[in-house]
Amino acid sequence: MKPFRIACCQVRAHDLEDAEANLGNLLRSLDEAGEAGAQLVLLPECSYPAYYVHDRDPYVRPGVRPFAEVTALFAEKARRHGYWLAAGMAVPGDDGTLTNSGVVFSPTGEIVGRYDKSFLWHFDNNWFTPGQSFPVWDTGFVRFGILICADSRLPEIARMLHVNGAELICDLTAWVSWARTPAELSTTQCEYLMPVRARENGAWVAAADKWGTEDGTIVYAGRSTVIDPSGAIRVCAPSEGDAVVLYDIEPMTVEPVTRRPRLYRKLLDPVESLPSVQLECEPLMPSQAAGRVAIVPGGELWDPARAARRFAALRAQGAGVVVFGGEPGNEGWELSLAELEAAVREHGGVAVAGVFTNACHWRQSAAIVTERRTYDHLATHGRGLEVGETPPSIVPTPAGNLGVLVGDEGLVPEVARCLALEGADLLAWVSFEHNDMTERFARTRSDENKVYTAAAWPGGGLVTSPDGAVITAIPAGLDVAMTATTNLALSRAKERAPGTLVIRNRFPAAYGALCR
Repeated sequence: MKPFRIACCQVRAHDLEDAEANLGNLLRSLDEAGEAGAQLVLLPECSYPAYYVHDRDPYVRPGVRPFAEVTALFAEKARRHGYWLAAGMAVPGDDGTLTNSGVVFSPTGEIVGRYDKSFLWHFDNNWFTPGQSFPVWDTGFVRFGILICADSRLPEIARMLHVNGAELICDLTAWVSWARTPAELSTTQCEYLMPVRARENGAWVAAADKWGTEDGTIVYAGRSTVIDPSGAIRVCAPSEGDAVVLYDIEPMTVEPVTRRPRLYRKLLDPVESLPSVQLECEPLMPSQAAGRVAIVPGGELWDPARAARRFAALRAQGAGVVVFGGEPGNEGWELSLAELEAAVREHGGVAVAGVFTNACHWRQSAAIVTERRTYDHLATHGRGLEVGETPPSIVPTPAGNLGVLVGDEGLVPEVARCLALEGADLLAWVSFEHNDMTERFARTRSDENKVYTAAAWPGGGLVTSPDGAVITAIPAGLDVAMTATTNLALSRAKERAPGTLVIRNRFPAAYGALCR
């Protein structure tokens, strides 16, 4: 990568009937970006003719110009100003299909390719055909790939761009939102999903969004943004108003946790064979759906009697799973678990506790204590660690099927995804450190897989719902355990919006590069 200037064009949304006014506004923003010296310019999702297109042939409607005529106008802007352009457009196919695409123009005005949205959202399914390829373009100053709006909700899509060599992920988006006032409009994608996509892939992210309303039924969040590879938001537009968001991107190295592709074979299994899909179809009694999970800040495992008393108290409060935050330990630490194991045998339930040890090699592992036995899981990913060769397994518990993440496993999307595909309802993330990104990672792991996440670390912890919301957290500075209610009906129903399912709408055959 070389230094370059990017422009994210935040433009007002227009109804399909206002396509001509919309086009004029788009062309003005393209000129503004060029006059500001942008070398790569982004237009939002379905900038033309509209996002809510009503049917598969919007270009026959009065006032909508032919696709070829509009692309010629965009090409002329790219050629005149000498920039690369990624424009969100509804693209008609010769076979009568319509795709929600990012059309890429070179500085010579040539169309050099396109990306078709893969994870269709809600009414997208009524008129768009999904794509199943993830191209990357080399501009000479940066290698970039495109995803479109809801694509960010599937970890496989950004990950495919990373594996294919993208240094920059361009999000051409139409972030649907809600708020009590327009100034408060925001989106979970801006708040945590896209920062996590940047950090877990060590890539810059730039998002161009619409603002305003469309069709009287949709309101957009604005907030076009640039995020650096650490997950930090460098610049963000307000929720209202046209804006050309400019940012000078510099090379920045943030190494993601090293991938271990041979451990991710579950990603390629046919959808209908997945345990999570089978669980989704099983009947569930409402009276049996509720559970409870507890989080305990790290620092207590080395007072085993106190840990056992705390576990007993949390079981008395209905917690079926108790997650203890990770902490440093010594070789032979398993002996200190004896009292906790006795408490589990006496009171039932499951305890998860993590430890960071050094005996020739640093290791991070977790003990999953059940009434029948104690499982040991050695982290399969980690920086400067001895790592295990066996992916984490699913453990049945009173709060549903449990999958355990140890340390850096929580930062690797494939690990949590494979657990979700295996039928996990709850992810217990035993972490050994906390920073500004920890909460965002926990929320993302819940959101992308539609599961609960109970994360605990030295001094803190939180539980997130299948919608990515924080439902309880340990107050800073207080050595207190917290509990939260879970519901299997929420974690097993994988529908995000009508017709939008986070497991069934994947394309496993397209993700082969993730396992090579």
